[in-house]
This record gives sequence, C-alpha cells and structure tokens, in this order.
Amino acid sequence: MTSHRRTLPEQIGVSVNSSSLRMESREPGAETSLQRVAALGMAVLHVHHGADRAGPHGRGGPIAEVLAEKGHVPHVQDILAAELGSDLSHIRDGRQFELLPQAIGRFAGWCTFRRQFLDVVCFPDRERLAQLLPKYADRVIHEWLSDRCVACGGTGKLERVDGGSWVRPRGNMQRNAYFQTCTCCHGSRRAMPSHTARRMALGIEIKAYEREGWGQHFNAGLSWLTNLIYRRLHRPLTVQLERSKKRV
Repeated sequence: MTSHRRTLPEQIGVSVNSSSLRMESREPGAETSLQRVAALGMAVLHVHHGADRAGPHGRGGPIAEVLAEKGHVPHVQDILAAELGSDLSHIRDGRQFELLPQAIGRFAGWCTFRRQFLDVVCFPDRERLAQLLPKYADRVIHEWLSDRCVACGGTGKLERVDGGSWVRPRGNMQRNAYFQTCTCCHGSRRAMPSHTARRMALGIEIKAYEREGWGQHFNAGLSWLTNLIYRRLHRPLTVQLERSKKRV
C-alpha cells in the first residue's frame, strides 16, 4: 500500500498548526514547520509589496530591490491580496475557520477594485453595492471552501448498488462494481452552484440578480480567489523553500 505524499498546501496546513516549531529537523536536510511558516510569511510580504510581479517580465524580483525603489508605496490591492491569501491558506489548509470573518471583509474590500463593481452603469447605487459586497464575499468564500460535489463526494462518479440506485463510491473496491459519471457535477467533481442560494444570500429579487449579472460575478469571484489570491502566494513560497523548479 503506497503512502500519500502531502502536497505543499497540505504541508503548510500542518505547519501552521504545529505545536513544536523547530528550526532544525530531526532528519538532515528536511524542512521544518518553522521554516515553512517563515516562508509563508515572506511570501505574504512579497505579495504585499508587489515583489512577486516585479521585474521586466512580471515574474518577480528581490523584495530588497522593490523596497529600495524611490517613492515605493504598496498598492492597496496588493496589501489586501497578501492578507487575504494568508487567511485563505490558514483557513483552507490549516482549517483555522475562526479567520473567516476577517477574510470575508478583506475579500469584500479587494472586490471594490474589480472592474465589474466599478461600473456605475450596472451599479449606480453605490451605497447599496457596499451593503451587498460583504454578503457576496461571504457566499463566494463559502462556495470556494465547499467545492466538492455532494452527490459523488468529489470523485466525479457514482456507483450502482443492489436495487439499481446510484450512490457515491463506497471505496471498498468490490469486485464487479459498476460506475458512471456523476449526473450532478458531470464528472467535474465540483459542487454545482445554486443561483437561488446565491440570490438568497444577497437578499435580492431574481430580477435584480439577473439584471446586475450576479451569476457571472459569483463565477468570477471563485476564479479570483483561486487564481489571483490563493495561488499568488505559491511562486514566492516555492522560491523561499527553494522549490522554485517544482510544480505546486
């Protein structure tokens, strides 16, 4: 039986919850929890100052050079992305759900810089938008954390049992087991969004939901959390851990 090798996010999750932060490992050359936590902190600092996107090709540069630039002032978007990225890593990988309220507030603030929410034609009532964004951020983060399809358990397939009904795979590797693609997620393994649940989370009528394009905003929000915030820490993190040549 092969053992599961933890991914870097899983290793970070273990490290941020470690009760023993040691600089030296019991195994020569092995990373310690303290080293990973320190690397995460440096990665957050890189994003905070935009160092991860510095350089001629936008692939990052030494943070010392960025800090030495005359008149350097971190962008608010980068500050929020850094803090939110740290929150998401602690929440998703470290299961530190007590950080959810501050993550929701930071994501709502970060969203105010997105083009979709700067459109005064679509959102002429700015006060109303300011009231909706925290509700939107709450729901998007909830969906992002609860992204596995409930029907198949995130496997993308269903198993037929005696009597002909279809259930999530039982994992007991029975002989002659028969599977089919999950009819809820169509094999994507992800939970399908509910526009009704989204609209109710916002507390708005269906006409306003459709007119203001909230379905597209929610889909965009899930992509932002993954690609523009959570994964943004990966490159500077792997550099700090000297894993920059490895895929994460």
